[in-house]
Amino acid sequence: RRAAVAFSRKVMKSLFPLCAAALAAAFSTGASAAPSSRVIEFGIYETELVASPPAGTPVGRYKLVKQTRRIPLRQGLRFGFCTEVSGLEFEGKYTVTEIVRHPLMVQPNGVEQTGWNVPRMISVRDGKAFWCQSQVLKEPHELVPGKWRFVVGDGDGDFIIEEFETVKGK
Repeated sequence: RRAAVAFSRKVMKSLFPLCAAALAAAFSTGASAAPSSRVIEFGIYETELVASPPAGTPVGRYKLVKQTRRIPLRQGLRFGFCTEVSGLEFEGKYTVTEIVRHPLMVQPNGVEQTGWNVPRMISVRDGKAFWCQSQVLKEPHELVPGKWRFVVGDGDGDFIIEEFETVKGK
């Protein structure tokens, strides 16, 4: 009987690494590459919509005036960026989260704001999507110098991170 128990223990010890490897393979999701983004354009944009944007381009709703990450604080100024996201494992509509952080702003009613989080839908085709984001400094209380940070991602991580610095002066 002792020989049988010893043999069983030996078999179990030799099978354990094999079973552990099989379980790990069964429960792994695969090592796929994370989505990545490429900035197409960024900077200061006109505030009026382009009447006839170029066909087949994600960019074109607003005309880029100047490529810069230093944004002068002027009421009515629009700034932002457009990116191409690739490596998405979905097709069709996909929900992402847009997170915007900006310098502390105090609205006329006394409410303080440093940003927002909003769910958004993107259209994915062949694993790619385009994302354009812009902000217009509309109100006097929005003219605060500091860093603006735009982040877009899903539950697995962030795939777009863009930053701008709003500055006093021209």
